[in-house]
Amino acid sequence: MSSLINFDVIPDRSHTFSKAHHQYPTDLAPTFVLKASGVTLTTDKGDFTDWSMGLGPVIKGYNFQELNDFIAKKINDGFAYSIPSEYEFIVASKLLKVLEFGEQVRFAKNGSDVTSAAVRLSRYHTGKTKVICNGYHGWQDWYIGSTTRNGGVPDSISSETIKIDGPSIEQLEKAFTENKENVACLIVEPMVNDEPNIAFLENAKRLCKKNSSLLIFDECWTGFRCHRQGAIGYTSIEPDLACYAKALGNGIPVSAIVGNKIIMKDFEEIFFSFTHASDPIGIAAADFMLDYLDKDFFLQLNKKTTQLFTYINDAIKNIKNPELRLSATSYPGKIALFAENQSLSLQIKTFIQMELLKKNILFNMFFAISEDHKKEHIDSFIKVLNTIIKKFNTTNFNINKETEKYLVSPVFRKQK
Repeated sequence: MSSLINFDVIPDRSHTFSKAHHQYPTDLAPTFVLKASGVTLTTDKGDFTDWSMGLGPVIKGYNFQELNDFIAKKINDGFAYSIPSEYEFIVASKLLKVLEFGEQVRFAKNGSDVTSAAVRLSRYHTGKTKVICNGYHGWQDWYIGSTTRNGGVPDSISSETIKIDGPSIEQLEKAFTENKENVACLIVEPMVNDEPNIAFLENAKRLCKKNSSLLIFDECWTGFRCHRQGAIGYTSIEPDLACYAKALGNGIPVSAIVGNKIIMKDFEEIFFSFTHASDPIGIAAADFMLDYLDKDFFLQLNKKTTQLFTYINDAIKNIKNPELRLSATSYPGKIALFAENQSLSLQIKTFIQMELLKKNILFNMFFAISEDHKKEHIDSFIKVLNTIIKKFNTTNFNINKETEKYLVSPVFRKQK
């Protein structure tokens, strides 16, 4: 079937860098998906157990029939109305009740929509222009201009964003000091791949208050994955604005920005408006998942995360070669696996993927754990991981030779 498809009709053969062919070993990984169910992707190369789950949003599982049926009923009411629907207000109220945070909501489709809306809102509300960020916040100019993927972004825009490395209080204080009174906002992922740094988040809130800047939590990953109330509920620290996406719709595109009325009322003045912002398909998905993702769901997800995290750490401590050592970090619902030796990180990632692909497991160095991941999926992964470690420990194992024909590429690599 693949021989009949013209892959050149889509630049880079993918609409998302992290899903592109160069993120998996050349010629070994499947090229495209035909359908999905639970945690299984049916591809041009057979069925694969998926651990990325659409880069995080699919927290229950693919092709969730109850959700499908619920959305189908809403589709029969029509969509893309010419004026707001009653449904938007009902679901917005439900979201606020579940989060126990904020007073008003604006819906959108992607995480980039709401993080960029939060930045624009902050600039208007404060009358300032500089943005401090840590984490990944989407494809829009204000953020991507601060990365190596800044092609097409004017220097005048890139210069308005200050990117700090991780939860560094020292770098954060320096960024505020050097930009004096011109910081509109600090936008952070409250947790990236690890448990939250409470001291950093508390200092972030203190510095924002001191400098009359807004604190924004980018909860596109953490929201409805780590806790029913997201990172706000998990840390008990409240920002000025919070942005949600991914798991809010279990893969159906929907996002939201939430905050108090004093700040959110400025949306009446700034332009954050597009035809499908209030698409009832996405809002219906959010409506259903807000009920489905109850406290017991997160108790079970946390238990599964802890179990897998323990198994991984028990395995990787057996790696003898210091150049090939792995580390793992985690918060409820997510685990990340890292090569400690950054100079060999791509080779190590490639080899791990190669070995897993042989057993029909798709992996991109993180686990977006879902309800549909069962014990057998965990056991299968750990079995392959132990095999990988045995190979790492083999005398004269050469990671460069093993991966030279299949090497993957970094997402944020230097441009031409």
